[in-house]
Amino acid sequence: MSHLVPESPTASTFVSRLRRRIGVVIALFTLCLFIGVGYLAFPWPIPPATSFTLVAHRGVHQTFPLAGLTNDTCTAAIVDPPEHSFLENTLPSMAAAFAAGADAVEVDIHRTSDGQLVVFHDWTLECRTDGQGVTNQQPLAALQRLDVGYGYTADGGVTYPLRGHGIGLMPSLPQVLAAFPHAQFILDDKDGDAATRAILGDYLASLAPDDQARLSYWGPGYTEIQARAPGVRPYVITRTQARTCFGNYLAMLLVGSLPSGCREQALAIPFADLSRLPGWPNLILARAHQSGVQVFVTDVDTPGQLEAVIGLPIDGIQTNRIEVIGPLVEDRRAGDTANP
Repeated sequence: MSHLVPESPTASTFVSRLRRRIGVVIALFTLCLFIGVGYLAFPWPIPPATSFTLVAHRGVHQTFPLAGLTNDTCTAAIVDPPEHSFLENTLPSMAAAFAAGADAVEVDIHRTSDGQLVVFHDWTLECRTDGQGVTNQQPLAALQRLDVGYGYTADGGVTYPLRGHGIGLMPSLPQVLAAFPHAQFILDDKDGDAATRAILGDYLASLAPDDQARLSYWGPGYTEIQARAPGVRPYVITRTQARTCFGNYLAMLLVGSLPSGCREQALAIPFADLSRLPGWPNLILARAHQSGVQVFVTDVDTPGQLEAVIGLPIDGIQTNRIEVIGPLVEDRRAGDTANP
């Protein structure tokens, strides 16, 4: 008479893990099969390049390597050798960006200690400027006396070629909008807290509808901004929202729809990530358009990168090199107009 020998805990664990791995393989195979079919089943017509919204990130500015950055990286200390003297988030850099063909300029905002809104990227002042401390703990007048080119170096601190070029160039948000009364701007809320949203909401609510309509908001709490200034549009989705909506985005590939909370803002996909996205470009773009989600590609900074995306049915690109990319997009647009 045979006897059944119970599985040892080790064997049971092995079998359980094996079953899970087989399940994962089957799920991945099914997803890959679906995505492969999606490439063929959901072709999307390619519109002309005039459908692009060309966004200049921070205006014409000093560039730096994008790989390996953290929240603590002082990017002013790792800039590429300067090819010009423009500094990000300044009025001259914005003017140069629009002159190069930008449809909109993304600017960074903080509140100040005296309840104003200043256009500057960093949470603290030591990296870029000759000041010290937290940006939102300084009054506007003190911030506008600083040299925003003070900390830029391309050789590890041997030289600082932009010192003295940025004295007094940190603008307030009202100064930006007054300097470019008909231009489109994207407001990136760098503080990301309720106090800044309250100040920003008050300011935006005071603007005429036409001025609200030329602004987009990038940051948390868009519903609060929209309630105060309904003409201000949302921009690309934040990391927090992306995490919240991740499962819904995967479901979007299957069913082509999203809950309203995940449709409010566009998807921003860095160019470097495109090759790793299953279903790019046909399936993802087809499903995104079907779901009412706009798609932007960011960090499009070279002619080759532009050629890879400009013919796709995306809603826009964001570039760190508007002085390079802008004229190329304008040439493409002119060609499309001449040869409809």
